[in-house]
Amino acid sequence: MSAIILMAISTILVSYWLSDQTDNDAYAINSAGSLRMHSYRLLIDPEAVNDNKEIIRSIFNNPIMKNVVRNAESTEFFNELGERGILLADKISDSETETEEKLNLVHAFVDDLNRLVLIIQHNAEGKIRTLRTFQIIAFFITVILSAIVIYWIHLRFTVPLSELTNTARQISRGDFSCNISPPEGTDELSVLSRSFEHMCKAISYMYESLEKQVEEKTAELQNSNKTLSFLYNLARRTSTHEIRKEDFNNILKELSVVTGIDNIELCLLTESGDIPYLQINGSKELDDDCRSRNCRDCLTQPADNASQINFPISRESRDYGVLVLNSHPESLLRWQRDLFTSVANLFAIAMSLQSEEENIRRITLMKERNVIARELHDSLAQALSYLKIQVTRLNRAIGSSDFEIMMDVSAELKQGLDSAYRQLRELLTTFRLKVDGKGLLDALQKTVDQFHEQSNMEISLNYDIFNIPLSPQEEIHLLQIIREASQNAIHHSHGKNIHISLCSNDQQEVTLEIEDDGIGINTDPEKRNHYGMAIIQERAYQLSGNAEIKRRNEGGTGVYFSFTPESVRKSEPETGA
Repeated sequence: MSAIILMAISTILVSYWLSDQTDNDAYAINSAGSLRMHSYRLLIDPEAVNDNKEIIRSIFNNPIMKNVVRNAESTEFFNELGERGILLADKISDSETETEEKLNLVHAFVDDLNRLVLIIQHNAEGKIRTLRTFQIIAFFITVILSAIVIYWIHLRFTVPLSELTNTARQISRGDFSCNISPPEGTDELSVLSRSFEHMCKAISYMYESLEKQVEEKTAELQNSNKTLSFLYNLARRTSTHEIRKEDFNNILKELSVVTGIDNIELCLLTESGDIPYLQINGSKELDDDCRSRNCRDCLTQPADNASQINFPISRESRDYGVLVLNSHPESLLRWQRDLFTSVANLFAIAMSLQSEEENIRRITLMKERNVIARELHDSLAQALSYLKIQVTRLNRAIGSSDFEIMMDVSAELKQGLDSAYRQLRELLTTFRLKVDGKGLLDALQKTVDQFHEQSNMEISLNYDIFNIPLSPQEEIHLLQIIREASQNAIHHSHGKNIHISLCSNDQQEVTLEIEDDGIGINTDPEKRNHYGMAIIQERAYQLSGNAEIKRRNEGGTGVYFSFTPESVRKSEPETGA
């Protein structure tokens, strides 16, 4: 590029110099031509000879003319013509010179002037030819230099830039195999090519590293997914039903598939035993190493030893067994160890829940027995005690031969036996009665349907305690109070309608109303116990409430009862003393 610029500057300077040299050539040719005109004027106008003579002298003395003639290397010839022009003017002004001689002298002088013009013309044309030749040479040199520069630019810039562009396109397509041939040198493009090559290698290395990390993370996520799925299924299985030996077998097989470990052994122990009551994938009788030790050694020894890994199954300071892996600890990965620990914990939770369910069943059975005992005590036991008293009276009447008392006692015994028999049937119905998952409303509806079948009375039910939770004990007591009061109304009221209302007030108290339109309750206090009112009072007391049984002003009997449920009492804020 510097050579091209230098060549252009040189061409301009030389052209300017040559054009400057030819600047006065036209003037010189014109002046030389005017000399011919003045030469002929010497012949034509003798009176103006002196004027023309001065003009000829001034032309030959003109510095411009001398400079042009000097450049044409004809200074001597020009000076000689100048002298001849002065002599020609003198001879023409001399009257003694013949006209023909004057004419010959003028023609000879004009011929020399033509020769001078031709010399100046050839000199000017030579300069122009030199300028043209120089320009042609400069043109070809410029073309050659341009071609060299273009080829050099192609090698040094176009090819590397094309390689960089293609490499960038490969990278955009995810291909990091850079095939760059960085040019030698320290210029910017060479540095850029080498830097781009290093960047490609770095990106390729990072991409391969990221792919490996993605593969590793994918494998970890797959393991985590399998682990979570297995733990979810195990937790659901252990929480929905009691785990049996077949379940433990299936769980260990699935655990072996998930972890890829085969030597998994499960031993379950009782709270005070040292021999497993359930052993899966192992046998203490056939395993000499296991037979020589106490099974609880696996619970107390370190979790990892040279030949096995132990995962105790324990919860809340109680040992249920151990999960044993017969392999070296170094071969167990972190996620596998965490999975075995979680499985052991889930086994412990399942065993603990089973133990708690058994305890709950025992407590429930005891409570049911207590309820049966209380029901027997409140009904048949009292009836039998009453009959025993009447038998004592009968014995005394027999001893005293009091026939009237014997007849009265006989009537009392008959009435007492009927009452006891009725209470026995009520107890049997009560023991068969239950409040299942459908709730108290469904149990009450079934009771109402049962009473419809037993009597001709119309029974209506108003139930509106949907927003108040009741405990099972509260539901049983309410159901029994309603049954007892309804039975009394059916047997003794002689009415046509029974209305049962179970609602709640603004203070979230449960209110119970059982009303009939019969003859009303007997005002004799001794007869009131025959209608089971004492049982209603006892159940009302168990609910921390008080039952009121009275004759209605409109006729019939009303049983009124209200209490605050346990759930409402627990939610009320405590007040300080």
